[in-house]
Amino acid sequence: MTDPLQHLTPDEVEQWATGLLGATRAIHLAQCADCLAAAERERKFFRELAQLARLAPSADFADKVMAKVRIPTPSGGLEKR
Repeated sequence: MTDPLQHLTPDEVEQWATGLLGATRAIHLAQCADCLAAAERERKFFRELAQLARLAPSADFADKVMAKVRIPTPSGGLEKR
């Protein structure tokens, strides 16, 4: 079990930002200005990330890329000895 006086780990800060932090660690967060500030930054990051436009490649993206790939032919034959 984590010491309630110990600062939150980066994983715990992320858990708080996504609403998954356990009650025991949330008590520390309520009492520690440093951890609360870090958690608020993380929550802000998640909000901003959620607002970004979702991009997806076109259906023919792979075909277009592969059409530009040039595979060199071997410069010498392998001879049996």
